[in-house]
Parts: sequence; C-alpha cells; structure tokens
Amino acid sequence: MPRQERPLESEETPLLRFAGDLRRLRRRVGLPSYRELGKRTSYSAAALSEALSGRRLPSLAITAAIVRACDGDTEEWTERWRRLAAAQPGADEAVPVPYVGLATYQVGDADRFFGREALTDTLLTLVDERPLVGVFGSSGAGKSSLLRAGLVARSSRTAIVMTPGADPVTELAVAIANLADEPADRVRTDLAADPEALRGWLAKAAADVLLVVDQFEEVFTLCDEAARLWLIRALTSAAGPQSRVVVSVRADFYGHCARHPELVTALHRAQVLVGPMTTEELRSAVAGPAAGAGATIETALVARLVSDVSGQPAVLPLVSHTLAEMWRRRRGVALTLAGYEDVGGIEHALARTAEHTFEQLTEDDRSAARLLFLRLVVPGDGTADTKRRVRRTDLNVPAALLDRLAAARLITIDRDSVTLTHEALLQAWPRLAGWIADDRDDLRALHRLTEATAIWEAHGNDPDTLYRGTRLEQAARLRNRLNPRERAFLDAGLAAEDARVRADQRTTRRLRRLAAGLTALTVLLAGTAIVARAAQHRAARQRNEALSLRASDAARDLIASRPSDAAALALAAYRLAPTTEARDVLVLAHAAAGATTLGHGYTQPPGRYAVTYDTGTQGELLWQRNGAAWRPAGRLPAANGYLHLGSLDERRAIYWTGRTGSSLWDLTDLDHPRQIEVPAGLGQLDSMDRTGSLLSAMSADRTAQVWRVGDRSIRTLPVPDVSGTAVLPDGSGIVLSRHDGDQDAIDLWTIDGRRVGTLLRVPHPAVLRAGPAGLIAVTSYAATIGMTILDATDPRAPRTVAQAGGLDEMANVAFDAAGRTVAVVDGAEARIWDAASGRALLRLRTQGLRLTTPRLDGSDLAVLDGRSTMWHLDADLAAVIQQTCARSTTVDWDRYFPDTNRRQLCP
Repeated sequence: MPRQERPLESEETPLLRFAGDLRRLRRRVGLPSYRELGKRTSYSAAALSEALSGRRLPSLAITAAIVRACDGDTEEWTERWRRLAAAQPGADEAVPVPYVGLATYQVGDADRFFGREALTDTLLTLVDERPLVGVFGSSGAGKSSLLRAGLVARSSRTAIVMTPGADPVTELAVAIANLADEPADRVRTDLAADPEALRGWLAKAAADVLLVVDQFEEVFTLCDEAARLWLIRALTSAAGPQSRVVVSVRADFYGHCARHPELVTALHRAQVLVGPMTTEELRSAVAGPAAGAGATIETALVARLVSDVSGQPAVLPLVSHTLAEMWRRRRGVALTLAGYEDVGGIEHALARTAEHTFEQLTEDDRSAARLLFLRLVVPGDGTADTKRRVRRTDLNVPAALLDRLAAARLITIDRDSVTLTHEALLQAWPRLAGWIADDRDDLRALHRLTEATAIWEAHGNDPDTLYRGTRLEQAARLRNRLNPRERAFLDAGLAAEDARVRADQRTTRRLRRLAAGLTALTVLLAGTAIVARAAQHRAARQRNEALSLRASDAARDLIASRPSDAAALALAAYRLAPTTEARDVLVLAHAAAGATTLGHGYTQPPGRYAVTYDTGTQGELLWQRNGAAWRPAGRLPAANGYLHLGSLDERRAIYWTGRTGSSLWDLTDLDHPRQIEVPAGLGQLDSMDRTGSLLSAMSADRTAQVWRVGDRSIRTLPVPDVSGTAVLPDGSGIVLSRHDGDQDAIDLWTIDGRRVGTLLRVPHPAVLRAGPAGLIAVTSYAATIGMTILDATDPRAPRTVAQAGGLDEMANVAFDAAGRTVAVVDGAEARIWDAASGRALLRLRTQGLRLTTPRLDGSDLAVLDGRSTMWHLDADLAAVIQQTCARSTTVDWDRYFPDTNRRQLCP
C-alpha cells in the first residue's frame, strides 16, 4: 500500500496546478509507490517526493522521467515546464543552480549527478558482495559525491553517512541515535565501552544498514591513537551480512591503512579506485545538469572544458565551481565559451571567487579570515595538506563573517562545526597557499597545541600534561591565535613554569648561603685553601659544561622552528664551555638558517642539478641558475625506482633505475629531456663516468657489462657471480664486487677486460661507489652496516682513508669533485675526512634530523633532509661563528646560564 501523500493546500497557483497534474498522471497508472516509481525513473524516493510536493518547480530532467514512467506525453510536458519556468517570478530563482560548486553532491542531488554511472554500478555490485568496501581516490576526484548521490541514492539499504572527526565515537552515536530513536548518550556509552557493540546498534537501527564513513583519512589526521584503533575495530567487526560498511579514503593515506592488519584483511579484493573521468564521462557531467535545468551548453564549451581537465584526478570541484559561476552570470538559457573565459576558466574561477570575497572584507575581517582559514588546515607531514573540521565554539570569528564566507561557498557550516568546502581551495587560491607556506611551522605547532589541550582537559587538567621549556615558549608566541580553551592551557603551563622558576631561585639562594658558609670554613682552614680553590675551579667547569649541554639541547629543539635563535644559543653555549654537543648544534643551526627547500621527495643531492619526484608518478629535474636559485627543467617518468644524475657539469645524461629496468636521458635541452636508446641485451644500469658516455650494467646472469653511448656492441667482462659495478669517473676502469664464499671480493678491472687486482674483501652483500682521484667507497651489510673508503690510486697497495661502522640503512657517501675530501651521512651522524691524511674534519650528531643524500664541495657538505630541504654543513667552525655573528645573537643569558659571568659571543 503506497504511503499517502501530503495533500496540496490548493491549486490556485500555476506551480501547484503543475504538481497536481503530475500527481493525477501518477494516479492514472495505478498510483505506483515512490520506490516502484524510483525503479522506473532511476531517481530516489526522496527526490520524487520533493518533485511532486509543489514547493518548488522540479528540474526538467526529473519531470520528464516521471512523465515517461506514467505513460504521459513528454514533449507536451516539456513545453509546459518551459512556459512555467519562464513565467515564474524571478525566473532565475525558479530554476536552481544545477551545479553544486565546491560542495559535495548530496542524496537529493542524484538527478543532477552525471558521469559516474558505471562506477556507481561497480560500487553497488561490490557492496552486495563484500561486507566492507574501500573507496580510494585523490582529493577532488569526487569520492564523497559518488557515495552520496551515487551509492546511497541508488541503494535499497537504510544509509547512515558520517565522517570520523576528532571523536568518531560521538559522531557514530549521534548518527545511530537519530535513526534508532534512542538517546545519543546511551548509545555513546555502549559504544565507548565496547567497539563491537556497533554491530548490535546497527541491527537495532534498521534491518539492512549501509554505513558510509566518508573522509576516513581523518582518523589519521584528527584522531588520537585510541580513537583510531577503536573505529577500525568497530567497523571491521560490524561489517557483515546485515550491515555493509563503506569507507572512502584519500589515496595518499593508502599506506596508513596498510599499517592495520584488520583493514588489510577486510579490504582484500574489496576496493574501488576513483580516478579521473573519461572524456565521455566528463561530457556527461558537464552537459547533463544543464539539460536537466532546461538550458543548453555550447559544443565548443564542452570541448574546451574536457580539454582543460582531461586526465586530471582532482579538478572536478573546480569544474563544478566554474560552471556554477557561469550559471549565475548566464544570459538566457545558454552556457557559452565566452562566459567560461569571462569567469577565468578552470584555473582562475575559484581563485577569483575567493579573492573577490576576501577583498570585500574590512581590515579586521581580513585578519580574522586569515586566522580562520589557517585554523581549518592540517599541514601535511610527508602528505599533502588537508582540511579539518573545527567546532564553532573554538573559533573567535564573528558570525557575520562566517555567514559571508559560507555564502561564497568557501567554507561549510554544519550543526556545530566549520570546515573548508573543499580541499581544492588549498591549491587553487594563491593567497591561502601563501599563508600556509609562510605559517607552516606555526600551524604544526598550533595543531599540536590543540591536541595537547584536548589531552589536558580529558585528564582533568593534569599538570603533568602541560607544556614546558621550548614548547611552552613556542606556544606563548602563538597567544594571539589561540581560542579560550587553548589560552587556558597555555596560562596553566606558564603558571606552572613560573612556580618552578621560583622554586629553583629558592634552591639557588640556599645553595649560595651554603657556599658562603663553606667559604668561611675554607678561610679558617688555610692549609686546605689551594685544594679548595682547585675544587672550586673544577666545580665551576663542571657547572659550565652542564649548562652548556642543557642549552645545546634547548637549541637543538629550536632548529626546526627558529634556526637563527638556535644558532645564537648554541654559540653562547660554546663560549661558556666548548663542548662537542654545542659545536654540533651550532653547525646544524647555522645550516638550517640558510636551508633551501627544493620540492617534495628526492633521489639525488644538490650540485648543479637536483632531482625531485612525487609518489610513483614522475620526477622533476632542477638545475641551479646562479648558485642559489633553483629552476625546474623537464619532467621524467618514474615508477618505484630512483633517478640518478650522471653528470653535474656537461649536462650530458641521466639514467633511471627502477623495478622495471633502466633508461638513459640526454639533458642537452634541459626543458625537453630526450631518452637515449640503449642496445638490446644491456642489463640493469649501475653507474656512469663523469661525462655520462661510459656506463656499466649487470646482466640477468650476473655478469658485468660495459657500454659506450653510440656503440652498437656491449663488452662483457669474464667475471662470474657479480653483485655490483661502478665505473671510475675518469673512465679508466671499473670496480666490481663478486661473491667469493661468505665474502665479496672487490676487484679493479680495466675497461678492455684486464683484471688489475683485488682491493678489499668484505662480508657480502656489498655496494660500490667510485669517486674522483682513485677514491672508492665500499658498503658492507653484515651484522651491522659498515663503510670503508679506499684510495686505489696505486691498485697494488690500496690505502684505507677512513672507516665508518654502526651505520643505518640511510647511509650514503659523497666525494668532492677534486677528490680532496670524502663524507658519509646517515640518520645519526655526518662525517667528513681529509682524503690525503685521513684526518677527521667534521663529525656531527644529527639524530632526529634525518639528513641524507650528501654532496660534497671541499669542506662544505650539502645534504637533503626528509622534506627535501638543502642544508650546508661547514667544517670551518670559525667561518660558521663569523656568519652566525653577522645575524642577530640575542640570548637570554640569565635564563640559560644562571649565576655565570656573561661571555662575549662575537669578537
């Protein structure tokens, strides 16, 4: 028995008469239920009910679908719809914007959701087959719209849609309580006590539930460890025959999911990848909503849009926003190519909207808007930046400003929270991207402080969870950006720190009185005066060393956020007591102050060239134009491998080694790298000389090969069981490692195939690296990782220049171009030796900084860190001090070095 419709109040207006006639048309064919009508029209029951309600004019597409399903005259109803739309007061308002802009397509938008029909079918089939399904795709690929306007709108199951937020237990409890008609507090209590209780609550809410968890990556960016593990256990246990679970995850968080065995098992063969739309899908997504609204769209406009965005996975929100802006500026019922160009096209439409909205604000509102937008961002750490949801009560922003930004579709205001409408805004709006770049360190600190505040409140304002030391100082600098909860956390920390300082001062005064008494006793004991004086000197030296070490630790903590202040503090510590730790931090802080960020990901150190790459897609070659500025050149394909520069001076060639083989590139034209054809039968490329013309490789049968660019023949050396090759930079020979029992023998051969002799034997496996002036680095992997640097100028009597043991897997070696010095860097230390004497020039502890991939130029060691930032470590301490003194050297001496005489930091 179909559900009774709410009767129309009257049919006095054309709109109500239109709805009444549609209802009579439905009755004429037996009054099919909305569910039955939905099967005939492919629209949801909710959308059909809204279309026949008489509250607003339905779209032309849904009107035509209802008429066809009820055997009506489609052409007659289409003409009637157009007359009614044109006669409506404010005709533009009578036809809602058919594109959602930056917002997500909701269930009620199914009638204007085009282009993902095939993917929706695939997802529906997989949900029927598997209890838990993962939907993966890049930001902007349309995952959220696919779930709502595709999956949920077409599914017969009762749907619950939620996002985890920072408290997934509460989010789930509220969603279930609304459906099960139960108090949310009761549901939350049960769920918090046992994550597996979710299965029972879903069964109570409905007989056949579809639980959709959108933006699942929030469990890794917003949730703490306990909440993350709770949600994963709850979802994997709840998924079953009666309760289907679908999670959507941004593609760059795929590896985070793989860290949880329960998810790996549940998602096996249960994944859908949302990629870029095909050309036909894009045409449908662009033209379909316009046709449903009774408008036309120029063929040239469709072709231009498809050309501008084809193959790009993250531009769908920008397309929708651009079309929505065009719709608001349209003339008549046509969308044209001229209108597309007027709004700035895909690339500039969103930026124009955001910038125009921002420019209309007052100065006070602009400042508030900047703080608001930065609050809504989680800065990436190895991943792209993401948006975050923030409670309205945690925002010091006027309600009028929030409403204005929401009206411009830049932010979305939910029941009690605010978020960016879409992450596309992070890259498309240059002003916001600039704010994030300028404030990245402060943003990370603010994000950590927000989490710390929540922990402090959750533990009943436990003083042990308060900030202290360097973190407290950094938080104090952010006071003007804190909300009341965070400011209370900061004030509690400052009060506790002040209490500790006063307690320390009282202890110091007691010690001074005690020292005064001891001094008087010393005067009385004149015979022990010399011994006491020496003890006093020792005590002062030990005290100074202790203070120097403590200040060095504090300076190390400041390197990432305030390198100049860190350098000044390390210099003060070194002046007080020249400890090794103070020297290390001084050199590192000086390097950080002049660090340059090259890009994201890396495989080769900075010289004249550098290579960056993004995750498994392609690499970008950079070259240095004037010794300081880096300029991007061409882009090179990459896939699960690494890129290696062959020549740093002649722009000769580059080769790439990955799981699928090697390729050689000519860099004569830096903007258009050209791949060089290599002969068939050449194995995995290992190395090349400094000109990039002589290369070594290892064949599949583990024999060494030598090939010169341009030759048709490949020379094979008569050496069995080869494990590695390295051509000497001058092209005069080749170093091979070969298995020999339980060791690797390191042999030197001439290019024409004559064995010169064995240089060294090491536990295998071994890795080779040849440098200038006969220098060779041999890394062995036994119980621990060790590296030996040889001078093989005289191959009959090779000389050990340096040895480094206890290295980690990040260990790498570099030689300067003249062969005067050699450097080894791993995750713990950076070391430089003089190649002629073997004398250590520099040895720095780098724990926590993860410096790697070195390039050496004399005593200056350039290294990249895990964020592709270039550091220059100078072995000349006097030069480091001179350059540090050229900057500000303000230090709070009394705080870090109490009861000591102030030292002069700079000459």
